[in-house]
Amino acid sequence: MTLLFDYDGTLHNTGHLYGCAFRKAYAMLAAEGYAPPHDYRDEDVSKYLGVSAPEMWKDFMPQLSDEVWQRASAVIGSEMIDGVLNGRAILYDGIADTLTALKNRGFRLLILSNCRHAYMDAHRQALGLDRWFDGYFCAEDYGFIPKEEIFPFVKEAFPDSRYVMIGDRDSDFRVGQVNGLFTVGCAYGFGTEEERRVCDRVIAAPEELPAVLDSLPA
Repeated sequence: MTLLFDYDGTLHNTGHLYGCAFRKAYAMLAAEGYAPPHDYRDEDVSKYLGVSAPEMWKDFMPQLSDEVWQRASAVIGSEMIDGVLNGRAILYDGIADTLTALKNRGFRLLILSNCRHAYMDAHRQALGLDRWFDGYFCAEDYGFIPKEEIFPFVKEAFPDSRYVMIGDRDSDFRVGQVNGLFTVGCAYGFGTEEERRVCDRVIAAPEELPAVLDSLPA
C-alpha cells in the first residue's frame, strides 16, 4: 500500500513560518502602494496554507497583476526557505515516530504538495525527509495544476493497487474523490470541519493513523 501525504498542515506545522513570510511580502506590497498597511496575524492567513500560490493570490488580492503577485509570492517562498534552513521548520508532535513505524511496516510513503520544488528540497535537507519518503510531487513541477490531476503522474511513477491520501485541506480530499482513494483528514492541521466532511476517516493526532490503516479491509 502506498501512502500519499500532504506536507504543510499534515506533516509540517507551518503556521508561524508562513505568517512571518506573508507579513514581509505584504509590507512590500504596501510600500509600493498596492495595499494599505495592515498587520496580519498568523491565524489571519492560515487559511492559505496548503493552497497553491496562484489560487492564494487570486483569492487574497485578485486585482494584482501577474508580475506583482509573483514578486510577492517569491518573497514568501524565499523567506520560508530561509526559515527552514535556519532551523525553524517543525514537524508536528508524533509525526517522526509515526512515519518511522509506517516505514518499518512496509508502507511506501510519498509526498504530494501544492508547494514549490525549492521549498520541498529545503525541507528534505533540513529535516532529513528522505529517511521516510520515496518520492516527492510538488505542484510547481506540474504547472500548479490541482493535486487530483497530479495523481496520475504519481501512479505512473509508483504503481500500486492501493493508495491512501492523508491531508488537512479540501485540495487533498479531492485527490481521493476524483481518483477513488481512501482519504484520511487531519483535524490538527489548517482545514475546517466542513472540508473534512468528505473524508473516509478523521484523525486528531498523527499517532492515530496506523490504527486507521489497520482497520482497512485486506
